[in-house]
Amino acid sequence: MMTVLSMKTDKEYQLLNDYTDMTDNEKYSYDEERTLCYSSNSPSTETATDITHTAINRIPHRELLKGVKQHVEEHFDRPELVRDCILGLSDGLTVPFALAAGLSSLGDSRIVIYGGLAELVSGAISMGLGGYLAAKSDFDHYHTEREREAREVELYPDEEEEEIIELFEPYGLDRESMEPMMARFRQNPEKFVDFMMRYELNLELPDPNRSWISALTIGISYFLGGLIPLLPYFLVSDTYTALYGSCLVTLLTLFVFGYMKSIYLRPKQAFMGAIQTLAIGAVAAAFSYGIVAYVNSLDP
Repeated sequence: MMTVLSMKTDKEYQLLNDYTDMTDNEKYSYDEERTLCYSSNSPSTETATDITHTAINRIPHRELLKGVKQHVEEHFDRPELVRDCILGLSDGLTVPFALAAGLSSLGDSRIVIYGGLAELVSGAISMGLGGYLAAKSDFDHYHTEREREAREVELYPDEEEEEIIELFEPYGLDRESMEPMMARFRQNPEKFVDFMMRYELNLELPDPNRSWISALTIGISYFLGGLIPLLPYFLVSDTYTALYGSCLVTLLTLFVFGYMKSIYLRPKQAFMGAIQTLAIGAVAAAFSYGIVAYVNSLDP
C-alpha cells in the first residue's frame, strides 16, 4: 500500500500552503495530533507518522482546510426570486406591447399613452396581488399540512415509521439499518414531523416574508418591462413612427430577455429560448394590431 502511494508525484498531490508554511515545531505538533488519531484507529504496521504524511499527500483537500474553500456550490440561493422576475418581465414586455400595437392602429399617440399607462398600472397591481396570494397560499398550505402530519405522528407513530422505510427501501436501506434514526425520532417528535414534511410531502417552510417579496418583485418587474414598449410614444409624436420604434426596441428586449432567461434555465438552448420569447411577443402584438385595425375599419 505504501509503495503504491509513494509513487504519486508531487505534481499530482501537493501540500496545502498552510502546512508547507508551518515552522518545524508547528509541523511536529500537528504530526503528533495526527499520530494519536491514526494509532488509535489504524491496524496497519506502518508508523503513524508515515501514515500522517501519506494521508496529507493523498487527500490534501481534507487536511488543514481552515479558511480555505476548495469547492463552490453553483446553485440558486433564491430560485423563487428569479421565477418572479421572469414572470413579471415576460408579461410586462408582452401585454403592454400588444396593447400599444393594437391602439396604434387608431392613429393617435395620446390614446396609446393613456391606454398603455392605465394597463401598466392596473397590470402591475394585479400581477403583484396575484403573487402575494400565491405565496400566502403556499405558506398556509404548509402549516395546514404540518398540523395534519403532527397529528398522524402522534396517533399513528408505527405507520409513520413504516412510511419512512418505504421511502428509503428503493435506496437499499431497511428497518435494521435505519433503527438508530427511528430511535432519535421517537425521542424528538418535532424532528420526526420535520422529516416527514420534507421527505414524504416534499414541503419546506416558506419564508414568512415571501408573500410581500413576491408581490413587489412581480409588480415592479411588470411595470419596468411594460415601460419599454411605451417609451417611443413619449418621444415621437407620429404614431406609426413610434410604433416602428416600439416594435424594434421591444423585440430586441424580448430577444435579450429570452436569451438571459434561458442562460439560467436551459444554457444549451439559450438561442432557441431567445427566438421563442421574441416570437411570442411578436405574434401577440400582430394579433392585437390586426384585431383593433379590423374593428376600426368596420366603424362607418
